[in-house]
Amino acid sequence: FLKTNNPGESEIKKFIETVNASDVEVFCLMDYWTFDWYMAVKKYVATNPILNKTIFSGMELRIECAVDYRLNIHVLLSDELTEQQLKDFKSALKIRIGTTLKSVSDEALLTFAKSLDASKARSHGYADPNTLTDPQCIQLGSRTAEVTRDSLTDAFKTIPVDSGYILLPYDTSDGLLNLDWSRHPHDDN
Repeated sequence: FLKTNNPGESEIKKFIETVNASDVEVFCLMDYWTFDWYMAVKKYVATNPILNKTIFSGMELRIECAVDYRLNIHVLLSDELTEQQLKDFKSALKIRIGTTLKSVSDEALLTFAKSLDASKARSHGYADPNTLTDPQCIQLGSRTAEVTRDSLTDAFKTIPVDSGYILLPYDTSDGLLNLDWSRHPHDDN
């Protein structure tokens, strides 16, 4: 599912029907930079208990790393975490905008995008950020920003031990397959 800031009831119902019809028992809702879909589904299910599968919250993002490509990571979190714990986790994640660190938010992603020059934006398929609408800048920021490693560690300190995991895919777009582990052993670990 692509990120929808405010998934409607019909989208949520269709999602639940699809999940319930599957022979898979456990799912993870993986959004870029947010837990919006997961929280919307959880809120809907609280008053409409029609979900008969387990769904974990997740977030896909990129992390600062000493490689010459973007390194995607997937955060998988327990379904027992509260909405506040998810908010605390997200707010602990920081992106670097110049010399400043900002908590992950639409505003921070917009600000980051506007800090890019036209050539950097163009290399990602966008016009000069000064000519883009705010939603376009947020989209550009979400495709280019990276969280700091320290903030990812700090985010995990906001939730109980063993209630979250980091998945670093190898053989996917922006995964670890192309990482030169002999030059970057720490990143590979």
